[in-house]
Amino acid sequence: MIAGLFRSNRPAVLVLVPVLALVLFGGALARPAPEPDAVMPLYGAVLHLARLTSWMPGLLGLLLVMGIAVQLAGLANDTEQLGRRNQLPALLFPLLLAAFDRYGPLEPALAGMPLVVLALRRVLSLGQAGGALRQVFDAGLLLGLAALFYLPYAFLVVVVWASVSVIRPFHWREYVVPLLGCVLVFYLTWAALHLQGVDPWRPLYTIAGTTAERPAANAQRVLLYVTVGLMALAALGIYAATYQRGVMRLKNLRASFMSFMAALGVIMLATRLLNGSFPPVLLAAPLAVFLAHPLLGDRRTWLTETACFALLTLALWAQWGA
Repeated sequence: MIAGLFRSNRPAVLVLVPVLALVLFGGALARPAPEPDAVMPLYGAVLHLARLTSWMPGLLGLLLVMGIAVQLAGLANDTEQLGRRNQLPALLFPLLLAAFDRYGPLEPALAGMPLVVLALRRVLSLGQAGGALRQVFDAGLLLGLAALFYLPYAFLVVVVWASVSVIRPFHWREYVVPLLGCVLVFYLTWAALHLQGVDPWRPLYTIAGTTAERPAANAQRVLLYVTVGLMALAALGIYAATYQRGVMRLKNLRASFMSFMAALGVIMLATRLLNGSFPPVLLAAPLAVFLAHPLLGDRRTWLTETACFALLTLALWAQWGA
């Protein structure tokens, strides 16, 4: 039932996303804002806003979850990542984020993810009409702004380079411009902080210790990994088959998205080695699109409904379990 609603191309079904987010993360409304030792400037501004009232951190987290869910659905549809238009990524993102994250959703990686999705959207539109230099500069600028929430997002400039290499003929300026856009954001931020007397500014200090351990029941973790693993195996087979049948433009767009997944994987691995864990949004965002592939079929719908029900149960277990 729930998968069937989001499988259709009916944008009106997105009104259920706030309900789903409230059911999953409603408990976060009573949680205080986190207090890390060092933060990037824009995330510091978010924390300042979150501390105005006791319910503000949870509300900001809910708004971020809902916004990213809608963004991912729009990205998948506009770039034809799933073949046909649907709203399944808007369903899967809150479920996956809640299943992997035991605590409240307000964290620097989540706060910067809307800008990352906007940058990815600019990159994946390179094959359409318009100036490529302007688009890659915008993407670099957006990634620089996202890095002011969560520094490792600056590494995603490699996704712009990888996308340009498969979508466009080689032009060296299209590789330099996104890096300049990202560096420009950091330079202007450093200049603004210097004028305000914040000196020295040490962005690298914000990486260590920004991801807290999220203990969860071992049984929940095992069932979650099994469920996501089975869905990923099914998605991989469907993805490979549709990739082979697709025209070159679609192959390029899907290869670009896979480079995005690979870059996030590198960030997750490095963050886990440094802090012992990584922000779940780095995993939930790409999987929300990738795991939608096996849920699109009109045959054996009971399997897709069972998978979505399992994710919903595991998400509720993680958020509301003892």
